[in-house]
Amino acid sequence: MYKKYFPACDVNGPIEPPVSFGHLGIQGAVPIKCANCPKLFEGECTRHTEIVGDYLYLDHGPCGIDGPSDPVIYENAFIQSKVTVPRKCSDCRFLSVAPIWGFQCNQDADKWGDFKRGLDWGTWRPDFIYLQLPQPKITTKILSLAVFENDLPAFIREYRRVNPGLTIQEAKADFTVLRKRIDNVF
Repeated sequence: MYKKYFPACDVNGPIEPPVSFGHLGIQGAVPIKCANCPKLFEGECTRHTEIVGDYLYLDHGPCGIDGPSDPVIYENAFIQSKVTVPRKCSDCRFLSVAPIWGFQCNQDADKWGDFKRGLDWGTWRPDFIYLQLPQPKITTKILSLAVFENDLPAFIREYRRVNPGLTIQEAKADFTVLRKRIDNVF
């Protein structure tokens, strides 16, 4: 789940007061620092899209509920997730699952409306972030980890496994492109 949160927002600014925001019939509010940011797009953030290949959640700041924020698999009597949530969220009364959006936080739902606050990952940071190759190529967690560890042989093995028919030369070229992307940010 954390792949929609990292790299974390590095823009400093106030979260409050919320600013009214709407997009395609979805109504609510976004943090003031996001409303004034050029990276706001349709209620999500375009920070580092060139690296992760997707939009990221807005930064609603800390939720105020204490607890560890390392990732755990969420499970209850009805659901066993395939993604992780912060440990403190796993038994929080505000955690909900939306059919389209997945896990989200309903704390202050009256304030944020349809643009729910993201989960609070606290001070926890992943060892690496999920990268995205252009479609139709498939990118996996193992590929991303190999790029961050600068492990070309591991990258090539996984690349060829999940993208059969593509050449080693193409794998090397994609590895180089991804390394350049993260070297510019990390």
